Amino acid sequence: MSGADERRLWLAAVAAVTALTLLRLYVVFATDLNLGPDEAQYWSWSTEPAFGYFSKPPMIAWIIAGMTSVCGDGEGCIRAASPLLYAVSALLIFEAGRLLYGARVALWSCLAFATLPGVSFSSALMTTDVPLLAFWSAALLALAAMLRRAPAESRLIALALGLAVGLAMLSKYAGGYFLLGLALAALIDRRVRAHVLGLNGVLILAGALAMIAPNIVWNLENGFATVSHTAYNAGLKGDLFHPDRLAEFAGAQFGVFGPVLMGVIVAGLALGLRSGAWPRATSDDAVLLAISAPVLLVGLSIAFLSKANANWAAPAYAGLALVATRWLVANANRKWLAGSFAVALVAAAALTAAALSPRFVEAIGQTNAFKLLRGWNTQGPAIALAAREGGFEAVLAEDREDMASLLYYTRRSGVPILMWTPDPTHPNDHYQMTKPYAGTPDRVLFITRREESNDVTGRFAAARETEIVSVTIGKDRQRTFRLIDLSGFQID
Repeated sequence: MSGADERRLWLAAVAAVTALTLLRLYVVFATDLNLGPDEAQYWSWSTEPAFGYFSKPPMIAWIIAGMTSVCGDGEGCIRAASPLLYAVSALLIFEAGRLLYGARVALWSCLAFATLPGVSFSSALMTTDVPLLAFWSAALLALAAMLRRAPAESRLIALALGLAVGLAMLSKYAGGYFLLGLALAALIDRRVRAHVLGLNGVLILAGALAMIAPNIVWNLENGFATVSHTAYNAGLKGDLFHPDRLAEFAGAQFGVFGPVLMGVIVAGLALGLRSGAWPRATSDDAVLLAISAPVLLVGLSIAFLSKANANWAAPAYAGLALVATRWLVANANRKWLAGSFAVALVAAAALTAAALSPRFVEAIGQTNAFKLLRGWNTQGPAIALAAREGGFEAVLAEDREDMASLLYYTRRSGVPILMWTPDPTHPNDHYQMTKPYAGTPDRVLFITRREESNDVTGRFAAARETEIVSVTIGKDRQRTFRLIDLSGFQID
């Protein structure tokens, strides 16, 4: 393919990704959906820059801080980084695909990734998967470039690969799976082995360590809070055999990655075991599959032993999009490729309509699916107003998600919000660690969703319920807080 043809396909990718990104930016600014509790928590972190936080490494807080510094702290500004970073990821995948497979496969891979159902859903929210996939895609590009050069000619590329992996780990610790994937790839591919077993391997590890080192230091200074929380999330206790959850996690990947593309991967792995059979996998395919394998295998294992969220496999989507698309394009499976895009675009259209139209959500009977994203913009100010009018010195929350949402939706009220912390020596979340209630101020407005809360109110000399603040968040669903006047904290 000539250089002119490659430039034409690159410009086509840029044009398509730009148009899609502009549409997604419109959605994040036009939607009336509130920040979810996790998004609100990440925003609160962004107001207190650090090298780590209780449940996640710091990248998402840094990105939000950067966005709000130039755009403001509205929901749209907080979420705007998501479609922008997905655009970067898609174009990085184009470049990786161009180096590995040529510009034609690169174009379709770029568009396939950009329109994945999981990406369409995630692009309307600000989550840790967004920067993770951006830096993972950068690492894939560096790997593709490294594979096209001799080890002695790719020292800077190896260092860049390590830096990208380190930045991915600063986004979410799952970024470290890339290193496991490299080790697996080295077992099956002599080119990778020549790089990672020499100086390039040292440079990769050095780059990754340089990026993640500040977070390691933060964890050392804070009792390995983030690492402990990550291990706790795996939930490896109790009954360790859950074939139903394994099936649920595996099935969810067909929804997040797309039924056609995931079907192509499964069929290709099954049929490719026969020599010369479709899809006629290449050594580059094998490397990308090896990079993706640890993410999927760990997710499947945790799902079987405990429970895994569907998005835990997200880093694999970048490499798998390249492989699945190459198999379809190289083997002229045009109908299946078209079918994949048709499914992806229908899913994107439905998700866009859901974000923009409450009536559409009601029509498809999914109002309860958005319950976490509704009502906070009225409930938060109502609670802040009750605190101010009642002369309370602070609001006392007992739930991490409630506190995160209230911090955001009362951010201009000036009312302090503290976290009920039963055991200050062993905090269970970020707010118990950073904003614990320790008996002062004396009089607080306690908010709770529970009908019975004597474990909290019984610790005070005086407790009096003042009012109920309730809001509709879905079909036949209410979010109701009891507001209780507490004073005279008593130490056990």
